[in-house]
Amino acid sequence: MLWPIILLSAATFDLDPAWKPARDPLVDARAGKIQCHDADPAARTCRIMTWLGEGEGGRVQVRQLTALSDSPALAAELRMGATREGAGLCGVVNETYMASFRIVSSRAPYVPLNDKRYSILYRDALVGALWNRKTCAYAYSRAEDDLQLEVGTVDGQFAGEMMSNYIWISPGAGYRLKARVPA
Repeated sequence: MLWPIILLSAATFDLDPAWKPARDPLVDARAGKIQCHDADPAARTCRIMTWLGEGEGGRVQVRQLTALSDSPALAAELRMGATREGAGLCGVVNETYMASFRIVSSRAPYVPLNDKRYSILYRDALVGALWNRKTCAYAYSRAEDDLQLEVGTVDGQFAGEMMSNYIWISPGAGYRLKARVPA
């Protein structure tokens, strides 16, 4: 079973050769920075904010807020542990994963909302396809560029829909969550 991990740790995912695997995907997290996915630096917004920290036994602690709606101001919050497997951060979407899930206001201080409908909708619509499946995220960067690229796999297979761009931001930089514009 080590073959998929070894192969994926050297995978290029057919990216432009300028993108290189991040040597240490947690270096900015150790400096207290936050991942800001789908960033709009001019508006100082992120669709997803992710805080990463190192836990015991090599586990990575993850807190992630995903903007669901701007009006009403809703976000999905997850707190979970991931494991480092080669160059990837991996976890399984299951009951343990969902135990920390809650719907919050997407405006700081991210107050929990007591509405189970949103939890059910989120789980069915967004998480259902990943239920009991192993997902991994791999960080890539380019020289002289603040933009990072996250590439995902599901059960060891490339998952293009899990690709996203992010930048690292300081907690006091004034960024806020903003949902995607509906297609």
